[in-house]
Amino acid sequence: MEGEIQQFFARSLASKSIRNVDPLTLQAEWEEIQFLYIQEQYRPYRQVLRDTLRMAFDSYDIPTNDEECNQFANSMGSWKPFPDTRDAIIELQKLVKVALITNTDNQIIQETERMLDVKFDEIITAEQAGAYKPSHKGFLLARERLGLDVSEIWHAGFGFKYDIVPATELGYTTVWVNRQGEVRPVDVKETFLVGDMRTLAYLVKGIAASL
Repeated sequence: MEGEIQQFFARSLASKSIRNVDPLTLQAEWEEIQFLYIQEQYRPYRQVLRDTLRMAFDSYDIPTNDEECNQFANSMGSWKPFPDTRDAIIELQKLVKVALITNTDNQIIQETERMLDVKFDEIITAEQAGAYKPSHKGFLLARERLGLDVSEIWHAGFGFKYDIVPATELGYTTVWVNRQGEVRPVDVKETFLVGDMRTLAYLVKGIAASL
């Protein structure tokens, strides 16, 4: 997904002959804007994508229009996951239930699930929870549906502020999937650190074998 966003920004900048803005820098700006925007109130995710794209582009004086904002918003369902994701989920489901807590809506995640070709044990969308991560609402809804105690829950996530911080606040075992070797952004410590989903599957299998 991260790669798909970078490619969208890179194509947009190239089409406008803008060479003084780096796509990665623009993406980081967009992510920070989105992180703050989704905490104001719940809005449909396609609206969030449209609004935050325009806000990020405006911050660099990059022209855009409704057509491009809609294109960005409507493309998310077809964004490809990291290549190791599907196999890792299948391996994990041999040992544990795998629930997805996602900052998208029901329709978008249905498109993503079909493309990924896996069936999650449970999916909790921001639309169902009425709030986006890092709000605790989606996490608590997942716990209720799965019927698990806090001690039984592991939460793995790529987004440290979206996933690891709230899961830590709730007392969960946490796994930071730090694919890009990022610096920990806040003074919160994950339980486990891995570089990709494949390693997470190995970690869980190893712990299960030792019990």
